[in-house]
Amino acid sequence: MRMQQQHTAHSPASLTRWSIGGPADAAASAGEGVVALTADGLSDEARRGGAVVLGLHEAMVRDDLPRAPLVDVHVPSYRGKAFVTLLSWLVSRHLATEGGTAAWFLAKQQGAGSLPALLTALGWRDVSRARTGRLYRIAGRPPVEVTPPQPRTFAAQMDGHVLTFAADYGVFSPGHIDEGTAHLFDVALRQPHVSTIADVGVGYGPLALGLVRAGVADRAVATDVDSVALWLAGRNAEANDVPLDVVCSTDPLEIEDTPLTVCNVPTHIDVTRTTALMRGLARRTSGGHRLLAVVHASLEERYVRHLADVGLTARRHPGKSHVVLEADG
Repeated sequence: MRMQQQHTAHSPASLTRWSIGGPADAAASAGEGVVALTADGLSDEARRGGAVVLGLHEAMVRDDLPRAPLVDVHVPSYRGKAFVTLLSWLVSRHLATEGGTAAWFLAKQQGAGSLPALLTALGWRDVSRARTGRLYRIAGRPPVEVTPPQPRTFAAQMDGHVLTFAADYGVFSPGHIDEGTAHLFDVALRQPHVSTIADVGVGYGPLALGLVRAGVADRAVATDVDSVALWLAGRNAEANDVPLDVVCSTDPLEIEDTPLTVCNVPTHIDVTRTTALMRGLARRTSGGHRLLAVVHASLEERYVRHLADVGLTARRHPGKSHVVLEADG
């Protein structure tokens, strides 16, 4: 897997502090580093102060990152305890200096009472807990020896090919190919062969990787707003021997133009982001390129109108509970 974006032209030999998963609008200055969990954390505002800024999918595979004596870890509320193991490895393996200290910030309902024991079991030393405002601060020294994270995996048959997928840490549809993706995959199999396919909202990669393995395309490019999902997609691309380039972004236009774009449209985002997404997908059809977007059947008319608003007529491929909308420029 390749990452198509570089967030800093040059990294210093060392930093004063790393921050993982902090608020997207948090200030960061030169001499500090930021590991973002989502595309919002990779905004220009986050980089304005001259900090080293990159996504988790990049940090997990970089051996050349500058280290810092202090690391702040802001634990997200929806990833589960297994994600702590992953972040523990990242801090120890790539970010903290020898003898450095890391502080974990989380709310009581996130497991602030059990995190010290979990970190101790992972080899952390001098672990302490204190209240800081509404959050708890769990501090300690990272272990010297760490075991790489092993996300949960499952196997799926896609057009006669057995693919193995790592899907964990709160990503959409772990453990199986969801119905919308399966229906979109079946419709895309009937498309003419293309050199490159784009998957907007790739998740951990089943659609893009399955279509390349099935021969619909030679390679795939992809976006997602979730940097954790992109790290899993990269692992899965390597495991299944599929060429994949990724960008962590909310903008479908940040990846190269392709003859075919596919998207399992998320239904949990607000109206503003939905409108921006659909307009971006529509613009990818310019020059005669094709779009296949799957939506839940209950929302079919809403997304047909989104495409009609930008001059595209959708052809419909109904499934059991999802509909694929096909359009071209």
